[in-house]
Amino acid sequence: MFLLRSDAFAAFRLRDFSLLSINQLCLVLALVMQEIAISYALYQITQDPLSLGLIAAVELIPFIGFSFMSGHWADHYNRQKILQCSFCCSCAIPLLFIILFKSYEEQQITQNLLLIGIYFLIFCLGVIRGIYSPTFNSLRPFLIPTHAQANATTWTSGIWQFGAITAPLCAGLLLSQFGLKFTLMVVFIFCCLGSVSLFHLSKRTFPATLETKLHRSLKEALYFMLQQRVLFWSLLLDLIAALFCSVVILLPIITQDVLQLGAESLSLLRAAPALGSCIMIFILLHFSPAQNALRNMLLVTTGIATLTLVFALSKLLWLSFILLIFIGAFDCIGMVIRQHLLQQLPPKQLLGRVAALNGILVTSGNQLGGLQSSITTRYLSITPAVLIGASLCLSLCFISYFLTRNLLKTSLNHEKYTILTTEK
Repeated sequence: MFLLRSDAFAAFRLRDFSLLSINQLCLVLALVMQEIAISYALYQITQDPLSLGLIAAVELIPFIGFSFMSGHWADHYNRQKILQCSFCCSCAIPLLFIILFKSYEEQQITQNLLLIGIYFLIFCLGVIRGIYSPTFNSLRPFLIPTHAQANATTWTSGIWQFGAITAPLCAGLLLSQFGLKFTLMVVFIFCCLGSVSLFHLSKRTFPATLETKLHRSLKEALYFMLQQRVLFWSLLLDLIAALFCSVVILLPIITQDVLQLGAESLSLLRAAPALGSCIMIFILLHFSPAQNALRNMLLVTTGIATLTLVFALSKLLWLSFILLIFIGAFDCIGMVIRQHLLQQLPPKQLLGRVAALNGILVTSGNQLGGLQSSITTRYLSITPAVLIGASLCLSLCFISYFLTRNLLKTSLNHEKYTILTTEK
């Protein structure tokens, strides 16, 4: 099931990967802290689960609209400059949130105007992420030699998860001790630090790609992803888990209404999945799950669905915390498998567009899953909503098993050979 791996720090011997990792850590800290601060403040104001789901929907629309366009740009222009410019724009978002909430506190704007302003800034953040995400993922293979790419993929996932552990704890502490505006100012500082790290990357050129129209460019990337069956089913299983087992967006509701606790407990639960992922990262630095990728992905998705079923019935903080740790650990395995396939299989002239399509699928799953969860919670209450979603996910896992039995032992090496043969 797992392949032994050596030299756990191979990727960090490369200066530009270290700089890119600093940028990634700053991004995660800024995004998660801002998300927790805004969602917590928004639910305190509205007391409406749907207001949290709308955050996901408003960010998703521009992300989808700009992601593939950005992937197309990354494959045809200087992806490093695109990355630098898009990330710099993120520095303005937390400052504008501070101005917005300050105006509301001073009664200069109404609650409706506050909500419009919040969703507008989230929309702008979706635009920035839509440009940043595929560019970041398509740049990384140019910074790292082939022998270190699997190691770099694991570290990238680990950095994301480490930030996702630290950010909720920091957000909960800052919100409870210093308030919303101070928390958002810390977010601004992380955005600035991330921008500085990008501008210290070595200047480089990229191989020229023949100019193609956007619709033909999309068709080429879609054909590639559909052709590679292990990649396609791995992404589909990840999408199923995201759509039906999204409980993170419901944590403010679970903390307040089910567990009847405050911001500190919310930050603890919010950090739990990332803690599980971080623990798993240290295991995966030595044992790669990429061999027999589809089989491992199916086991991961089934595990997430089962754990989510139990989580739906939990009424204890410590039990919910442990279950979320295990959910995060399983999710980490899936993330590493998916990222390894996406870095190793596509030819370099398709990296930006394939990364964009993957980003659209992942973000769509997470955001639509959050919207689905918030809508069912509004009409069915929290426990039935989570139970129904997890049950649907588990059912789809069993269906997927019967549809993919002939692919479960397909190795990454075999899939890569097929691609090279097709390209010739």
